[in-house]
Amino acid sequence: MILHSIEAGPVDTRGYLIADEQSREAVIVDVPMESHARFVSLLQQERLHPIAIVLTHGHFDHVGDVAPLARSLGTPVYIHPADAPMLEQPMSNFPGLDLPIEGMKATHLLEGGDVLECGGLRLRIIHAPGHTPGHILLYEMRENILLSGDVLFHSSIGRTDLPGGDYDALMENITKKVLTLSDDTIVYPGHGEATTIGFERNHNPFILEYLEHL
Repeated sequence: MILHSIEAGPVDTRGYLIADEQSREAVIVDVPMESHARFVSLLQQERLHPIAIVLTHGHFDHVGDVAPLARSLGTPVYIHPADAPMLEQPMSNFPGLDLPIEGMKATHLLEGGDVLECGGLRLRIIHAPGHTPGHILLYEMRENILLSGDVLFHSSIGRTDLPGGDYDALMENITKKVLTLSDDTIVYPGHGEATTIGFERNHNPFILEYLEHL
């Protein structure tokens, strides 16, 4: 497996490129503002063939450069149907911000339980609303890695004070879906450094407080 992270944009958002080493097929997960050229360069450098761009959710910092990147690569774009309207109008939930983000219509819609194949890699889609209604995570079973978007961070969780946010839904999905993965699962979040399920289960203050009150 090949895995690269690109951190870009006004709030240091992380996009990822995951690829199968043998087939050279690649999937891009989230496309922050100012990351378009860097993804193109990385694909060329690694001699990879992108088969899909997957968006964990529709917030502007995760879809910032997706329209120009998809147009440049001719690659289909996937998102959960509940967040598809945000992709079409990226600034709709952030009326106070004036950012030049181009909206687009998704090529394909993903539901929880779907599996996206990339060469020998199998990315299972986990629908985990709470940060946004259509937030998804991608779990690669063979390599035991989770691309968590803005659901779970190192020692933190996604914010729920934006339109469509729901704290109880977020915590329920973290505890009932995310924490069912093994402790050695490596978590690559949409912001900040990587972590593991085991570390978050035992040290994340939001998770510990929630579990204590269950």
